[in-house]
Amino acid sequence: MEKKKILLINWRDIKNPEAGGAELYFHEIFKRINTRNYEVTVLSHSVKGLPAEEVVDGMRTIRTGNKFLFNYTAHRYARKHQHEYDLIVEDLNKIPFFTPCNTKVKRLHMVMHFFRKSIFREAFFPMALYVYLMERAVALFYKGENFLAISQSTADEIADMGIKAKWTEVVEPGIDTEYFHPTEKKADPPVISYVGRLMKYKNAQFVINAMPRLRELVPGIRLEVAGGGDYRSELEKLVDKLGVRDSVKFLGRVSEDEKRDLLSRSSLFINPSFKEGWGINNIEANLCGTISMSNNVAGLKDSVVDGVTGLLYENDDPEGFCQKAAAVLHDKDRLSQLERNARERALSMSWDAMAEKMEKVVEKALN
Repeated sequence: MEKKKILLINWRDIKNPEAGGAELYFHEIFKRINTRNYEVTVLSHSVKGLPAEEVVDGMRTIRTGNKFLFNYTAHRYARKHQHEYDLIVEDLNKIPFFTPCNTKVKRLHMVMHFFRKSIFREAFFPMALYVYLMERAVALFYKGENFLAISQSTADEIADMGIKAKWTEVVEPGIDTEYFHPTEKKADPPVISYVGRLMKYKNAQFVINAMPRLRELVPGIRLEVAGGGDYRSELEKLVDKLGVRDSVKFLGRVSEDEKRDLLSRSSLFINPSFKEGWGINNIEANLCGTISMSNNVAGLKDSVVDGVTGLLYENDDPEGFCQKAAAVLHDKDRLSQLERNARERALSMSWDAMAEKMEKVVEKALN
């Protein structure tokens, strides 16, 4: 049987230095689909030092256009080459490619999350307004289209945006259930950790602001921050301003092995982001034997089952966060039960299982 050809459009591919959870999601799932009845081509923006075209994990990867104007480049490419593909899968991330306006081939639109008004916390006003308006335009130009969400919260958000979808399916991110496992003993005094990009909307400043109070409630507690980004200098200044330099350690960008070790020795993984589609690092932490305390926002509240596999807190209640963190750290029996629940759930979420779900969605889009 001849393989169906899929064009997957995303701003970044997996080799891009700025690749994150969205890129990991589509790469891990579609590289598995690519080995079955499909032939996947990834279209992303060009990156200095990376070839214009190469095969990555079996998928043809084309890099064209620059980082800032890739939406226009992708628009032209899709229009010109649409006849070569049976399905276009578009990742709607910040700025859409408006494929419904210039292609007649069947389409599927992936949504990690919409920034909506939270973009104004992250970007300068002109750029933030541009992204906000582009997202709002989705409701106008994507009526009657097929959508894929990575969590039920994101699916609800698609409807809440006023997007009249033909249908919306949910395929959660998977996880490498063999790679992620406990590798170190829990630190004593306890370590809490943050892993992710250091961007304003990722909200690592919330955890740092909590450290003076946490030190009162849990003597000796330390925070280890892994990741790089534009907001690191501001976070460093905040640490000094609060006088918690001896309790906060910036690790910079870390390898996967280093991340696994950090998640393993942590007693709590803190996910304070204002906006996420899912929260894959919550599940990574769970597999390493660590529960997540996450901001109670769309996406994160899907990857954490509050009171069962982890804890949710309200961003406008820092004292409540500190009290909840201290309580679970002091209650070893409850913490152990949450850790067992979290690991059991995470073990059921392999990439292979999620790829099977995605294949059914792709077939639905094609048929």
